[in-house]
Amino acid sequence: MNLRKHNDSLSISNDSSSNLTDREIEILRWLMEGKSSWDVGKILSISERTVKYHVNNICVKLNAVNRTHAVAKAILNNII
Repeated sequence: MNLRKHNDSLSISNDSSSNLTDREIEILRWLMEGKSSWDVGKILSISERTVKYHVNNICVKLNAVNRTHAVAKAILNNII
């Protein structure tokens, strides 16, 4: 994969980032700190399943394949 193609895979459209809810951004920040879904759930007083639901929505909105990819895209696109 050439560098241009790689960089394109990390960028997101402005529409995607603006569709993230405040809760999703809050969860992304905790994921960036290395917290597990269980940890984030305890911190935010929500269930682990609810955290996983939000992480899935984040991945869809950012077109990320997993939570690590989502955090990387969020950082590179100045979302978090």
